[in-house]
Amino acid sequence: MEKKNDRTSRRDVLKLSGTTLAAMSGLSVMGSASADMPCSGCDDGGGGGGGGGSTGSPPAAPRTGHYTVTNGEVELGGWSNGDGGNAWFEWGEQGVGFPHDTELRQVGSYETFTGNPVGEESGVTYEYRAVLTNAYGKSEGFPRTFSF
Repeated sequence: MEKKNDRTSRRDVLKLSGTTLAAMSGLSVMGSASADMPCSGCDDGGGGGGGGGSTGSPPAAPRTGHYTVTNGEVELGGWSNGDGGNAWFEWGEQGVGFPHDTELRQVGSYETFTGNPVGEESGVTYEYRAVLTNAYGKSEGFPRTFSF
């Protein structure tokens, strides 16, 4: 990068990718979705004298929060990042993946959401993760465990 009077030129900064800029500023981008994913189900727009191309990206990965147990009922918590969409939790017995889903919630940007797993047994350790989808794809949060 060219330095002018101990300052990085604006042109050089604009050439950097978002990931590089985040790394230079000390931000973590772990768990975020790539904006370069193709959208096979999207139309190319443009026809008929109007409209532009249909472009977008999957939502930023949601955050998988803590769980609570009240009167034997488990409630999982999470929140969306900068994107809203359809949110839920995937869960299953630890080590076997995420074969179960909680109820679907509509969430906005930076909104918290909860889900209640059904059919879990006390004394068993389960894994869960927050999930967020939009018209362009699906993103999953980091998995956590719960037991009661």
